[in-house]
Amino acid sequence: KSSDDYKQFFEKVLEQDDFQPESILSDFESGTIKTIKELFPNTVHRGCLFHYGQCIWRHIQENGLSTKYDDDDNFRLNVRKLLSLPFVPASEVIETFELIADEFDDEADTLVEYYEKTWIGEKKKQGAGRKKPKFNNELWHVYERVINDLPRSNNSVINANKSRKNHRK
Repeated sequence: KSSDDYKQFFEKVLEQDDFQPESILSDFESGTIKTIKELFPNTVHRGCLFHYGQCIWRHIQENGLSTKYDDDDNFRLNVRKLLSLPFVPASEVIETFELIADEFDDEADTLVEYYEKTWIGEKKKQGAGRKKPKFNNELWHVYERVINDLPRSNNSVINANKSRKNHRK
């Protein structure tokens, strides 16, 4: 799944039709994001909420925190709070994250650090503010989408494609 693969895919789509979508909803693969920015600079690009959750769950698994998630009610609740941050008004995300981060025990430091670097940006060592996160807030934040009754995931598209495939059989 390299940037070149995504670029080839989108270029094929563009060859078939003058495809200029108003918005694109995708996963959080760096190659996808880079290609969409390059080929569709005027298109609103958003990340899929389902894939946001998968990124966090994958980090939990890769860092040996799955058992803690299963056994520790407080840890599980705090993870769910992190998963709910996309629904918080954008102006309140950092403050809310900091409140949630304080509720985790030391064993969860890797998760808190990952979330901070990846989703909101870690604090600058000097001066005020935060560094740029791996994924810009506009990509994963769904508060406005909820208020405007827009899709938060691409599940409806996936289900429609499955339905079409089954209908053809």
